[in-house]
Amino acid sequence: MEKVTIRDVAGRAGVSLSTVSRVLNRNQSVDPVLAERVLSAARELGYRSGPAAPERTGRIALILPTLENSYNSSIAAGVIDAAQSRGLSVLVMHTGARRQQEDECFRSLSLSAVDGVVFSGIDERNPQEVFPHLRTLPMVIAVRRSVVPGIPHIYSDNLNAGYIAAKYLLRLRRRKIALLLNFWTDDIHDYDSFLRRYHSPAQGACTAFDRYTGYCRALAEEGLSVDPDLIMFSGFSHESGYASAQELLARPREFDAVLVSNDRCATGVLRLFHEQGIQVPGQVSIICFNGGLMSSVVSPALTMVEQQNYQLGYQAALQLNELIHGHPAHDVKIDVKLVIRGSTSLASPAADPRPAEGR
Repeated sequence: MEKVTIRDVAGRAGVSLSTVSRVLNRNQSVDPVLAERVLSAARELGYRSGPAAPERTGRIALILPTLENSYNSSIAAGVIDAAQSRGLSVLVMHTGARRQQEDECFRSLSLSAVDGVVFSGIDERNPQEVFPHLRTLPMVIAVRRSVVPGIPHIYSDNLNAGYIAAKYLLRLRRRKIALLLNFWTDDIHDYDSFLRRYHSPAQGACTAFDRYTGYCRALAEEGLSVDPDLIMFSGFSHESGYASAQELLARPREFDAVLVSNDRCATGVLRLFHEQGIQVPGQVSIICFNGGLMSSVVSPALTMVEQQNYQLGYQAALQLNELIHGHPAHDVKIDVKLVIRGSTSLASPAADPRPAEGR
């Protein structure tokens, strides 16, 4: 007879492999009813610890939306380095930020011999609900939080990122702060559709939602309310930043600062302002939430909230390795910090950023 593995137990109980691991390791955080279901499945299958452990392949999978930017490539580098330090190789896949391609990656995992997967998705979808074979495969979610109950999530402290960025601008006497938010999916295109998703269970699963929460908290501490006309929905590229800056200037609202999703998007904003004769940082200060080399070579260099993307990937692979070996794993929140450069300064008395003909 073939040996019964914890993957077999997970399949019989209808739970994730990490849940089985925690139950068998007597982790008290598991709901007692769920724990009993796991133990019953183990008894029914005749599971025995030790020799019954599954044979390992020494390879894990990494699924990312794209590898074309420094954000995701740094995460990938961290995963690969941590995996290699534990004697693992990495099968790297990207989804092109498309649902169909993401599904194909998950289907391929049923055929590929891997011991586990690090996954960064495009939204809050729980892949284990769509693909049952993933429930028996050790999994760690990278970048997002609160996506799949009961498994580790490794993510940056985006709530604090939004807070410290807005708080610093307020300290510079900037009171009309525009916020550019980006999403991989295209179902959020205005403030109303944003709020519907924001006040749903999806809130914890999107970095933009956490940044918005931190931004709102900083404003509230200064007695300021959110102006919906200063909330913009952009993409991740230079071109999308340029287009968003055009739209922002066309709106009948003054602004004296802009928070932007990443350095590529910020360079588009910076370019449009330069073309329109808007002084940065004199009239408008700019902060980007995530920046690589590009943030330091543009003029002025971009103040940014630095995220430790390499460390995020490294920790994701380490936690996955714990799961693979049947050990408890846990969420890891990665710290962020503000790096102050030339794109921010104290507000000047006359700060209307609109070109003269638009006033």
